[in-house]
Amino acid sequence: MSDSTSSVTSFEEMYDFFLAGITDDMYMEMTKEDTDALLEEVLLAGLPHFEFPRKNIFDLDLENKTFGDKLTQEEMMIIRQYMISE
Repeated sequence: MSDSTSSVTSFEEMYDFFLAGITDDMYMEMTKEDTDALLEEVLLAGLPHFEFPRKNIFDLDLENKTFGDKLTQEEMMIIRQYMISE
């Protein structure tokens, strides 16, 4: 359901970006629901480490699992690094 013309970035897009950058098979052995729950936890734990984002990355819609804005590739890469460190 990813739409590159969307005005927001979904958590799912961020999860896919994160998983594409790691080689941990642990995530492949879990159910989709468990994986998404764990990835959301890691995502939310990693965000506070992003010290000077250009956008308000804390403008989150937790019900719809989206950021309030469209993240750039650079922002997603920074968030992924913090997710990895978590």
